[in-house]
Amino acid sequence: MRDYEFYYTQDGSIGLYSYADDDVYHSKFGAVTEAWEKFILPSKLDKLINVNEEIKVLDVCYGIGYNTKALMSYVINNNEKFLKSENIFKKIIKKFKNKKHTLQYNNESIDGNNIKLKKEILSEPIESSKEEVISKFKIDCLEINSELVKISPLLKTIITPQEIFSRICPKFLDCFDSYWTIRKKLSRLALKLAPKNKRGISELLDLKFNNDYDELDYEYRIHEFVNYILIDSLADYYKDNYLDKATKKLIRKRNFRRFFAPSLIKYALFRQDKRYKIISKLNLFANLHNIYYDHLSNRYKKAKFKTAQKLFNIRFHVNDARKAILDLNEQYDLIYLDAFTFSKAPELWSVEFIAELYRRLSPRGILMTYSNSALVRNTLLENNFYVGKIFNEKTGKYIGTVAAKDKAMIDYPLSNYEVGLCNTRAGIPYRDPSLSLDKYEILKRREYEFKTSDLMTSSQYMRSRMSKNEEEDDE
Repeated sequence: MRDYEFYYTQDGSIGLYSYADDDVYHSKFGAVTEAWEKFILPSKLDKLINVNEEIKVLDVCYGIGYNTKALMSYVINNNEKFLKSENIFKKIIKKFKNKKHTLQYNNESIDGNNIKLKKEILSEPIESSKEEVISKFKIDCLEINSELVKISPLLKTIITPQEIFSRICPKFLDCFDSYWTIRKKLSRLALKLAPKNKRGISELLDLKFNNDYDELDYEYRIHEFVNYILIDSLADYYKDNYLDKATKKLIRKRNFRRFFAPSLIKYALFRQDKRYKIISKLNLFANLHNIYYDHLSNRYKKAKFKTAQKLFNIRFHVNDARKAILDLNEQYDLIYLDAFTFSKAPELWSVEFIAELYRRLSPRGILMTYSNSALVRNTLLENNFYVGKIFNEKTGKYIGTVAAKDKAMIDYPLSNYEVGLCNTRAGIPYRDPSLSLDKYEILKRREYEFKTSDLMTSSQYMRSRMSKNEEEDDE
């Protein structure tokens, strides 16, 4: 039986609700927005990209891939000039010009006055031949749910309701506001008639259809190439078993069709077909036109797609993350820890699992997570991480936690108050010595440690802090 339900988040992207955990995978404000703001923007990619030849990324709890998709979109957008310049005819012309430029100086007459000048010119690198480093990304994706991994690139690319109405309604009509007024009334009626599980999702998300709907930031997009690149990677990983009977049944289900993009499904089916192997060997691009290039319509976009595809090496590890991590021997520049909240998935927040992440983080790498809890931060501190906060410049709020081996990588360190909170009972971590305990056993062990601990409770700590502040004020 399927364990999840689809829903639309406020930025127009698709989220997932888990029946087993009675929890949502993504924020009500938007799955794509959350990926960009909590993982991509704080990653300091501007300092890494086109500086390091290879950047290694570990995506823990891939889910339906928003963190990986947002990262790939950022990389493609930042290499737009490179993608345009990667044309075989431009390369030939460039080489010819460089050669001609060098010969021009070699054929000049040499006299006593210009020998020095000639040496200086020839010793300087010719600007037109200078090429910047183009970073390649090696991304390892850990996820236990094979079905989610398979459908992840088939979901529709984000489009906001505001965009839809700006296309079909004249600007002088107040169609968008009218739509949300009607939608709000209909949603209330539907909620009363909906099954219990549907009501639970709506209440959990607390979705509100407001007239002041904020248009999605243009930067927060999934690039049109990304899903095609992921389909290719998954087809290579699963071979002929990529779109199996169960997956095909799911994507063809009547009440799920609106969540999937037909063009992506067609390409995935074609990519798995035996004909693809023959056609790809013969390089018959014309046969792919109606499927592969629904979004990549002209020859330049085709060339750009192939170049963009070379930027990524994506590997999937469909297994319990605790087992999968032991098979990885890389040193990662970026680790995205996006597991369910620690009360629902304690096995991925234990001291021992975080220790494995520490071992696999490069000396100048950073680990990011959405959690602000004292428990998570103390677990990181116990593993010798330097710990700080993720700051959202748009909202002026701290929205997550960042950890690193190098203190210089932390822009916003924890305050004395936050460090003190980590040393209360609230900061008691989960233990999983063998990396194999059942989650209920892990929860039970921590509960016992919590009850028998001599540490101050978080409420006692906060009261003591308040009283100290009051005494300081009196003085």
